[in-house]
Amino acid sequence: MGLFDRLRQRFGGGATAIAPPRYLPPVPPQVSAPYPPQPVAAPHPRPPQPASPRRPAVSGHSWVPVGATTSLAGRTLPGMVYFGRLTRSDVVSGGNVEVIDPTLPIDWRKPDFAGQEMDYWPAYHSITPRSRAAYLLWLEGGRWAADAYIGYVFLYFYGLERRALVDAQQDPAARADLPRILSEVVRLLTVYGGNSSFRQYATEFQQALRALISKGVGPAPDPAEHDKWPPPLTLRVGLGRFAAEGRPLPVEWAWSWAMLHPEIYARTPATRCPDEFRALFTTRYRARCPDGLRIRSLKSRVDFSYRPASGGLRSTTWHLDVPDVFTSAAPTKVLKALVDSCTDDLDAYSRLIGRRPEAAGTLPALALLPDELFTGDLAGLRPLRELVDRTLPDDVRQARLELADLTSLWPARTPGKFAKADAVGLAQLLDKFGIGIEPDVRLGGPLQSAGAAVLFRVTAAQSATTTPEYTAAATLLHLAAVVSAADDDVSTAERDHLVSHLETSLHLTPGERIRLTAHLDWLLASKLKLTGLTKRLGVLTDGQRAHVAEFATAIAAADGVVSPAEVDTLRKIYKLLGQEPDAVYAELHALTSASTRPAPAVEPVVVMPADTGPTGYLIPPPPTPDLPVGVMRLDPALVEATMRESAAVAALLAEVFAEEPEDAAPPSPAPVVAVDLVGLLDAAHSTLLRELSTRPSWTRLEFDALCAEANLMPEGALDVLNEAAVDAADEPVVEDDGDRLLINDYALGELLA
Repeated sequence: MGLFDRLRQRFGGGATAIAPPRYLPPVPPQVSAPYPPQPVAAPHPRPPQPASPRRPAVSGHSWVPVGATTSLAGRTLPGMVYFGRLTRSDVVSGGNVEVIDPTLPIDWRKPDFAGQEMDYWPAYHSITPRSRAAYLLWLEGGRWAADAYIGYVFLYFYGLERRALVDAQQDPAARADLPRILSEVVRLLTVYGGNSSFRQYATEFQQALRALISKGVGPAPDPAEHDKWPPPLTLRVGLGRFAAEGRPLPVEWAWSWAMLHPEIYARTPATRCPDEFRALFTTRYRARCPDGLRIRSLKSRVDFSYRPASGGLRSTTWHLDVPDVFTSAAPTKVLKALVDSCTDDLDAYSRLIGRRPEAAGTLPALALLPDELFTGDLAGLRPLRELVDRTLPDDVRQARLELADLTSLWPARTPGKFAKADAVGLAQLLDKFGIGIEPDVRLGGPLQSAGAAVLFRVTAAQSATTTPEYTAAATLLHLAAVVSAADDDVSTAERDHLVSHLETSLHLTPGERIRLTAHLDWLLASKLKLTGLTKRLGVLTDGQRAHVAEFATAIAAADGVVSPAEVDTLRKIYKLLGQEPDAVYAELHALTSASTRPAPAVEPVVVMPADTGPTGYLIPPPPTPDLPVGVMRLDPALVEATMRESAAVAALLAEVFAEEPEDAAPPSPAPVVAVDLVGLLDAAHSTLLRELSTRPSWTRLEFDALCAEANLMPEGALDVLNEAAVDAADEPVVEDDGDRLLINDYALGELLA
C-alpha cells in the first residue's frame, strides 16, 4: 500500500471519512505562519474598515448557544459559533467572517494544521478547504490544543466579539451570554496568552466584558490580574459608582485603586513582602478612614472604546453616566501617603528578608515589623513570651533577671557574638511587648550579653533616644550607686531622695522617671567598683572635675535646703572626683543669699527711692521658721541658675561613662574585585568601595581617612556609593549605625557582581 493510499485510509475522501485526531500536531519549524505561535511584539494589524455599517444577521445563519452542538460532515461541533449558509451579499458586505458555512468545501485529507494557507486577515468563507479542515478539527477537539495555529484561535474569537458587541446590544438572550463569553475568553487566555497579539486583544475584550457585565457592581478587581495602564474598566466604573452614590470606599477597593494607580509607586517592600504590606495597608486604611474614604463626584464621565480584532466589526465606544474619578487629586494624595508610609515602615524588615530570606519568622525579623503587624501570639515569640511572663507576672512592675537567659534566645548576626545591632533589636522587640530593659544600648547603656538586667513595664511613653536631662540624671545616679558600693554608707532613703531630686529638678518625663528607677535597680545589682570609676574620672582635667562637682552640689540642693546627710553624700562624691571634700561647704555657701554681695560702688547709689505713695505703717512679713540644726537654706534663684547648665554637664558626664569598646577580632577580608571600575562609578569611588569591602564595618574617622586618601568629601562619597547601590540592589551599601558605618553585604555583592 502506497503513502497516498494510507493517507486516504487515515483521513478518508469525503463526508464518510475516518475521523481525524482530536489534537493538533506541532507546527513544523519551517512554516512561516501569519499568526506565529510564539509571542510577537507588534499588535495584530487591522485591515481597512468596511465602508457600510454592520448589517443585521440574515436568517440563513445563527448563533449556536453554549451547551448546544451542530453537525457538519458527520462531525459534531460545540456551540459558541455562528453556523449557517451565507448569501453572496453577506460575503460582499465584508462581514460574517466568523460564520461557518456548511456548503463550502473541506479537504479532510490534508488539513492545514500549520496555517500555511491562511490569509493574514482570515474569514471562514475565504480560507482554503485545507485550512477549514484544520479549523473545524480544532473546534471539534475542544479548542484547547496549545500548539494550534493562532489564526484559527482568532477566527473563533471573532465570533465571540460579534456576539458581545453586536447581538448583545439588541438581543436579551445575547446579553445573557456575556458571562459565559467572558469565561471562555479567560480560558483562551490561559491557553494562548503566550501570543502577544492575541493576549492584547483578549485582555482588552475581557475588560470590556467585565465592565458591561458588572456595571461597577461586584468585587474590586484583583491588581495581580491587571496592568496599571490602561487601568481596568471595572475599577473606573466601580469607583465612579461609589462617588455618584456617596458611599464610602471599602478597603478592598482602596487597595485595588492604590495598586493600579499609575501615579502611585509601591517600592521594593511591597513586592518583597506582599502579605505584610497588604496587611499593613489594610490596618492603616481602616485607622485613617474608619468609615471608608469618601470620593467627591466629578463632571467628567467614564467612556471607553474597544477596537475588535475582527475585520468585520467596527470600533465600539461606550459612554457611561458614571463620574470618572480614577485620577482625582484628593484621594490619590491620601492613598499615595498611605502606600509610602507602609513601604517606609516595612523597609528595615524588607531589607533583612532580602539579605536573609531564612530570617522570616525569627526574633530579629519580628522586631522590625511595624507595631500594627505585631501580635504576642506569633509562633516565633513563644520562648521569649514565656521568659518575660515568668520574670514579670501581672502584679509585678519591675524585676531583675540574668541577661544571658534573654540573649540566649536571640539568634545573633555573628554566631557566638552578641553585637550592638543585636542588642538594639532585642530592645525593640521588648518594646513591642510593652517591656523596657536596663541596660539599654540605645540610651547609652553598655553592651552586655550576660550579667544583671532589669525588665520593667512601660506605662508611659518611652523614647528610644536620651535627652540631656535624662543623661545627667542617670550619670549622677551612677555616681551615687558607685559611692554606695564603695562603703555602703548611703542609705536607701538617701538614694530615693536623690532620685526624687533628679526627677523633679531636671523636669524628666513620666517615661524617663520609670526608666530612671529601673536604671538605679540595675546599677545596684551590677556591683560597680570604685576603682573602675576612678580610672575613668582620671581622664578629666581639674576644671572639668570641679564643674561636675559643682553640678552635683546643685542637684543635691535642688529643693532649696541641704541636710547633714546630703552633705555627707556630697563629700564622698567630691572625694571620688578628686576634689577637696571640705570644698562642699564653700560651694553650698556660694548658693546662699548671704554669699551674694554687690560689687563696690564707683558712683553715688540710691539708698531708698522717694516715697510718693500714701503714708502709713507696713505690716512686717511673718518670721521665717527656724531650720533644724545643721540644715542650710539656699537661694532658689542661684540654684536654678546652676541647674540650667545641665545640658553641658550631661554631655561631659555621658562622655565620662561611655563604655570603652571591646577589642574586636580582626574581620576576615572580603574578596577584592580585580577591576578598575565598579559599574558606573568613577575610579576614585570604585577604589573607595573596594577598600570598604575588606571589612564589615568602619568608624567615622576611618571612613573620613579613606575619603581623604581618595580626595573625596565623606558625605558626598556616601551619597554616590549608596545611590549606585540603590540602583543595583534597592538598598544602600553603607549603613549608619551611629558610631560605626556598616557595610551591607547584599548590596555590596550586587555592586561587585
